[in-house]
Amino acid sequence: MRRSYVLVALAVTTLVALAFVIPLALLVHSAVQDRAMREAERQALGLSAVVVVATDRELVLNSIMSTRAGQHGELAAHLPTLGTVGVSRAGEGAVAQVRDRETAGTIGIDGGRVYLRPVALPQGLIAVIEVFVPGTSLRAGVGTAVLVLLVEAIVLVGLCMFLADRLAARVVRATRDLARTATSLGAGQLHARVRPSGPREIEEVGSALNLLADRFLELLAKERALAANLSHRLRVPLTALRLNAEGLPAGDDRDRQLRVVDRLEHEISAVINEAGRPLAARPRLHCDLGAVVADRTGFWGALAEDQGRTWQADPPPEGITVPAAWSRVTEALDVLLGNVFHHTGEDAACRVTVTRSADSATVTVDDAGPGFADPAAALSRGTSGADSTGLGLDIAQRLAADTGGAFTVGRSEWGGARVSLTLGVVSEDTPAESAPRRRWWRNLGGAHAHRG
Repeated sequence: MRRSYVLVALAVTTLVALAFVIPLALLVHSAVQDRAMREAERQALGLSAVVVVATDRELVLNSIMSTRAGQHGELAAHLPTLGTVGVSRAGEGAVAQVRDRETAGTIGIDGGRVYLRPVALPQGLIAVIEVFVPGTSLRAGVGTAVLVLLVEAIVLVGLCMFLADRLAARVVRATRDLARTATSLGAGQLHARVRPSGPREIEEVGSALNLLADRFLELLAKERALAANLSHRLRVPLTALRLNAEGLPAGDDRDRQLRVVDRLEHEISAVINEAGRPLAARPRLHCDLGAVVADRTGFWGALAEDQGRTWQADPPPEGITVPAAWSRVTEALDVLLGNVFHHTGEDAACRVTVTRSADSATVTVDDAGPGFADPAAALSRGTSGADSTGLGLDIAQRLAADTGGAFTVGRSEWGGARVSLTLGVVSEDTPAESAPRRRWWRNLGGAHAHRG
């Protein structure tokens, strides 16, 4: 922006300076010429009085040589009876023309100009006085004047560029402050504010940005309060549910109900903690994709073995770090693998493979079930068909989008469904989240997953 301001100032002031310098230079040149010709006219007028009364060439010559112009050979008199006295540069034709017209005039010759002035003599005769004006006299001081004008123009242009740069610096400072504050707000630092400065319009933008940030804080506080309130309100029926479960006779049903209550309690606590944590303090988690895939295929493989289902899970590559929490990747994989068990028969084979490219990694799940009737519709929430809500695939889609990857569905080589979850990867030196302690409720998550 500063460069643009300076270039605009340079262009405008240069045009303005040229618009003044060129006419002024021409005016100075014209004034110098007029001054030189007026001096020649004065020389001719001074000799006219001598020519009128002179009857001797010697008198006229002495008068001519007494002047500076005569000493330099620049003054002459053309007399009808005595001939030409002094140094003449004008041709006879020009002299005769001035004598006939009885009108003063100038002619240009090599090295300068000649001024010719007619003088009326007694007996009706006409004498002509010639004054030569050298070219140096016609240009005396013009170069210096033009140089001064150019220096003034350069100083004017430089001053305007300096002022434009100072003005642009003020505007740029204000806009950079806006950009830094907007970046901080985008990074979750919601207490960042702008100090309004610069032109009035930019000050208004800064004030509006501060007002927007205040509104964000207000809405976020309300959202956190609402989430915390809902979470605490859930604890009342949760306590009643725990008491009912504890009141059941000892056995597997009682233990299973208590585990469900424990899971709900854990999730509610997580919601409360997450709602109360500032955005900027929430860590950006990473995890080892290969470790997550190995963990989930181990669990679902045991279920496949119990069913007698053909199960193939190739060992995933090591060192694939993806920018997502272990729990999010686990949830997505449980959705994809749970779909196989929920929507295919126990005799339908299943295969899980992991491939890696330069900037992404893909988890592919193939099955030999009926597949998707409409793969495109399956990617739209709520239109995946069967008894599905479409929320399962939406979890995988959001995970892929958040990591810079993609989620696709299609048909496997066995004629069933193929789902591919592609996730972006991070540099190998980024520390990955270690596998959390295995919880009973995580192993239950896939059993209730459904396609879509």
